[in-house]
Amino acid sequence: MIAMQRRSALAHRSPLKADGASIVEKPFDGKLILRGDLASIGAGVAQVLGADFPGKVYETSTGPRAVAQWLSPDEWLLVTAPGAEGALAKDLASALASQHHQVADVTDYYTTIELSGAHARDMLMKIATVDFHPRAFKTGMGVTTNLGRATPFLRQTGDDVPSGPAFDIVIRISMADYLWCLLAEAGHEFGLPEQSPKGQVKLHLPHFDASRA
Repeated sequence: MIAMQRRSALAHRSPLKADGASIVEKPFDGKLILRGDLASIGAGVAQVLGADFPGKVYETSTGPRAVAQWLSPDEWLLVTAPGAEGALAKDLASALASQHHQVADVTDYYTTIELSGAHARDMLMKIATVDFHPRAFKTGMGVTTNLGRATPFLRQTGDDVPSGPAFDIVIRISMADYLWCLLAEAGHEFGLPEQSPKGQVKLHLPHFDASRA
C-alpha cells in the first residue's frame, strides 16, 4: 500500500533569501472563513478567540487560538496553528449556535507566503494597489489587495526594525506559484533569484525608485 503524504502548494519551491529580502512558504496553517453579522456574533467569537474581534477595514486581532482579519462587513479570515482548525470551527459553531453564521474550513484552499526583510515594502510597492509606506501600513494591519493578477489576504506581522517588516500573504493554491514568481521578480534587484512558472514567460518589473516613495 502506498502511504499518503500531504504536499503543500509550493513544495517544489525552496525558500528564497537575500540581503534584505526573504520569501518562504508557511504551508499548513489552519484557515477558516467566518461570516455573520458583527453585532450578533462578535461577543461569541471574541470569547472563543480570547481577543477582541476586528470590526472595520485594516483591523486584525490576535488571541491565544487564532488571528482574525477583517475582510468585509460580514466576513473574516481566521488563521490558527496547523491542525487546530477543526477544534476551532467546532467551538465557534457551539458558541454561535443561536446566531445566524457560517464557518468554512479553507485550510487546503489557501497557502501562506511569508515576505520579510528591509526591502519587503519596496517589493510590495512594485506590484500592489495599496499604499504600503510605513506611515500608511503598520504591524497588525491587514488588507485584501491586488498583487499583480493575484488577490490575496495580506497582514503585516512584524515591525520595520531592526531587520525589516514581515508580511503573511494568504493566497489561493491555484495562484500560489504565480505570486511566488512575481515576488521573486520584485526582489530580483535586491538579490533574489528569478523564479519562472513552468511553461510561462518570465516576469519583468521595473526597478524600485526609493526617491519617489
